[in-house]
Amino acid sequence: MIPLNKSTATEKIIIQISDTHLMDHPDATFVEMNPESSFHAVIEDILKHYPQIDAIVHTGDLAQVAKPETYARYQAFMQKLNIPFYQIPGNHDDIQFFPFETPDPMPTVLAFADWRIVLLNSAVPKKIDGWINSEQLEHLKMILAANQQYSVVLACHHHPLEMKSNWIDRHKLKNTNELTDVLAKYSNIKAVIFGHVHQDSLNLWQNIQFLSTPSTSVQFKPLSFDFALDDIAPGYRSLLLKDNGEFDTLVHRVQKYRQKFNKEISGY
Repeated sequence: MIPLNKSTATEKIIIQISDTHLMDHPDATFVEMNPESSFHAVIEDILKHYPQIDAIVHTGDLAQVAKPETYARYQAFMQKLNIPFYQIPGNHDDIQFFPFETPDPMPTVLAFADWRIVLLNSAVPKKIDGWINSEQLEHLKMILAANQQYSVVLACHHHPLEMKSNWIDRHKLKNTNELTDVLAKYSNIKAVIFGHVHQDSLNLWQNIQFLSTPSTSVQFKPLSFDFALDDIAPGYRSLLLKDNGEFDTLVHRVQKYRQKFNKEISGY
């Protein structure tokens, strides 16, 4: 696969990673695989194919064992890359320890030339389901009203639209209608990117692309009634934000990296 390339100095390359499920020790395993090793392999592939990255956005479930040392190790590793990086929490993360860019519930707004990326927290403590609280939605309304001259991408952890997988759709964003009521008022919102579902997907709603990305750890089997893991390589998503307000996107799989894992587990 040919990577995305900038054609002007003002175009931007954004990398989305998700669902790293890091443990409190780098050699610890999750579903009998090592998420640290898999995460590092994905980052290595990113750096190989994208030498000019403007930011890396992690869309949640950063930690499987959500302890301060897990987040500290992730941050230390990412800082060594010398690439701006940002993260939002997932249902496995602990809000108490999570390294927010701006204090929750204020959404983080990233500015890239004529683009804005808005990071939302859809994680609810001690719940698998997602919910974007009313205070965040009020902030989002103000952010969108103030940035109508820019193209906008939103990021959250939980999937707003159904994946046609019965088990994971029970744990989607539960107040999607409240979010889409806000989005429907604006024509400059180009995409909503998210994690949680451990697979790549594209759904279209009112000309807005809703895009999920593969996990850097294990993958979920699409269109599954019950929980099922998929024997497919970990990956990430790249986005090229163009000067004309459009974007290109690719999903990359690290095909040479495969770990054995326990496909017989009934949940995670």
